[in-house]
Amino acid sequence: MAKKNRKPKAKQRTENQRAENPEIDAKILQESVAEASKKVNVLSRLPLPQQKAHIRQLLIEIGTNVSINDNDPTGDGDQNPIASLPQRDVARHLFSSGGDVEQHLAKQALSKFALGCAVGSLKAVGDMVKDAVKVEARPYSRSEKMLTLLETRETSLRLSPLLLIVSAGKNIIGERQDFQGVSKLLLKYGASPVAKDVFGKTVCHYGAGAMATKMTLDVVDMCIHAAKTHHMFGKEIQLHSLNTQEMNGKVGIVGGFDSDTGRRSVFLQDDQREVWIKTENMSLTRSNNESPSYPLLTDVQDRLGSVSLHEVCLPRQFSCGTERVDVAEFLLEKHHTCIHTKEMDGVSPFQMTSGMGQMIGATGVAKLIMESATREARETTKVKRQNKLCCANCKKGLDRDAPSCSRCNISRYCGRECQVSHWKDHKKECKDLASLSLGVKLDPPNKMKMNLPGGRSHFGMSYKTGTRNSDGIKYRKPCNVEHDKKFVVKVQASRDDNFGSIYIYDQSRTCEFFINSGQSGFQDILTEIRNEPAWQGQKTFMKASFDRSGTCTVYPETTGVKLHYTW
Repeated sequence: MAKKNRKPKAKQRTENQRAENPEIDAKILQESVAEASKKVNVLSRLPLPQQKAHIRQLLIEIGTNVSINDNDPTGDGDQNPIASLPQRDVARHLFSSGGDVEQHLAKQALSKFALGCAVGSLKAVGDMVKDAVKVEARPYSRSEKMLTLLETRETSLRLSPLLLIVSAGKNIIGERQDFQGVSKLLLKYGASPVAKDVFGKTVCHYGAGAMATKMTLDVVDMCIHAAKTHHMFGKEIQLHSLNTQEMNGKVGIVGGFDSDTGRRSVFLQDDQREVWIKTENMSLTRSNNESPSYPLLTDVQDRLGSVSLHEVCLPRQFSCGTERVDVAEFLLEKHHTCIHTKEMDGVSPFQMTSGMGQMIGATGVAKLIMESATREARETTKVKRQNKLCCANCKKGLDRDAPSCSRCNISRYCGRECQVSHWKDHKKECKDLASLSLGVKLDPPNKMKMNLPGGRSHFGMSYKTGTRNSDGIKYRKPCNVEHDKKFVVKVQASRDDNFGSIYIYDQSRTCEFFINSGQSGFQDILTEIRNEPAWQGQKTFMKASFDRSGTCTVYPETTGVKLHYTW
């Protein structure tokens, strides 16, 4: 007889204790952080050789394959996710400490080229690049010597020259430093704007986080633009749509990025010369068509699943002590960084700054996050409306007065020919669409009870105040709205699908009630809530009305978020 899989008794007891007492999880977190801090703090007392050995051992402990890193001196090495919470805590502390970077600088244990980049010496770096190109044949994007110069990883954190600029360079202040100029030079000759360190961190993690400076943001900005076309680097392309007709059709190899013009170098193989071309005038040749473009650099996650926006959203006591609204504006307003990226512990910047997971105040960074969510929601609503204003058959755009199906009054058509052609597909959904346009009637108040986790229930609780309403559930029209007139309501649902209630209320809170799973309209409303990206599927707005008998009807097809819906 096969043995049943059973958990060890000690492990089972621990899980039962956690379920009964959530404070155990908090204790485990605290112990993990304390242990990580203890392991990393040892570094400050060690000389450089012992620092390097200790960091290597820590990297092995967090699951890094150091052999892969040893065999990839100019690449990103092992980028597998860091699996467990204790391992991630060690990685966070090691990154925050700077590892052995400071010691490498102090002891001048870097290569001459890396040191020149780290201290922002444009002349020294420029001279070494000139010496390299004198003896190298073009295209430089396929030169091993240039690759070694521009991409060799140094220090135990495996920093490329560009990463050294935004990590070590921001701590060096002087009149002779020109970090922006060095960065432009590196990118021009083909340095990778998407290089990652031993933790998977990019220039964004180093230069657009809580410790960002104007210089690092300038360098990150260059790299973000360069990364958009870096998938073409070293690849064969064909030129097209140029004003100089004889250039169209020529084939070349793509090289570095010019930050001032946004152009990339192209080495024309037949002409044996280099030209600088806008990327919209290049197409990858057929053999290179499978090269995928890079995602937005600010959205690239490290081995912990984090982006730099996570760090910017941390409370002041966990970051640099100052709320970095300027960095949040750079990430959100200038580069439209995603606010819903979840790190490996399951938390997104949006969750850190809103609702139950709010970690900082409702101003500054949190306000910018919510404004980004609102913009995102408006775009979603706009797309929904655009989709509605097109022919259901041929998808041609339509005017608002275009004819619609007389039964559902939702599907629109160019004319009778398209409507007849589409009927075979449309008849399957017409009835459901018709019921949506007429709205969904909700159950009367005597059936309403809010279902809470653990089988508990509660009548008339306010999500905002956490208190009971004095007159019970307010299943009625708002005071300033007439019968059968539509008004806007906010509908909210918990992240937990087992928490089977939806909270519905108007801006005045004179209409305020719950509906439960299994009740009429529950699933229709929940579907629209889950489809709303602005609040990660937790709430949205739609219209409702009350007839003279006191029955509420909601209209899920009116779902949307507008700028003036701020309550």
